Amino acid sequence: MDRLTTAELVARKPSPEEFARLPRHPIYVVCDNVRSLMNVGLIFRLCDAALVERLYLCGLTGYPPLPDDPRPPWVSERAGRVIAKTAIHTVQYVPWEYRPEAVEVVRELKARGVQIVVLEQTRRSVSYVCGHYRFPLCLVLGHEREGVESDVLALADTTVDIPMYGMGNSLNVAMAFGICVYELIRCCLSDMNCPE
Repeated sequence: MDRLTTAELVARKPSPEEFARLPRHPIYVVCDNVRSLMNVGLIFRLCDAALVERLYLCGLTGYPPLPDDPRPPWVSERAGRVIAKTAIHTVQYVPWEYRPEAVEVVRELKARGVQIVVLEQTRRSVSYVCGHYRFPLCLVLGHEREGVESDVLALADTTVDIPMYGMGNSLNVAMAFGICVYELIRCCLSDMNCPE
């Protein structure tokens, strides 16, 4: 088998105008205090790859520069640089916004009938491949060490985790998101209402 070249892969992509009209998967993503800018960049890249509906960056989660950015210039410049480096030209293709409180975003989505799925290790979590998903859906990711805030966790319709068979306790948040979001897309595509 011949490997596709970068030029061939690029040639398969739609124009930016066509891309903007593509239907998105009914998946929202909330980053609740994700502290690593590199993780945020990777999450952007995965949100683009998965064609998610919207990414919410909340709390202390870093975010790309805004037109009227309230952060000191050196903070927004560094955030933009590090996120762009790991996102690899995908930030502009992901609908996103910064919100101070993840709990407010989750409450709003839940009020609209969006299922709230938290990717977190709890006593009630089930494996991500055993989750009962309905769309639209919001997947919540938490702080690398402290996890998802308790008030957000309390709003979850379900919690899922990724089984750890070795000695490590967990996976990197961006890696865990990548594993989980593709399972969500697989489930979504088996649903007649989900765009391919």
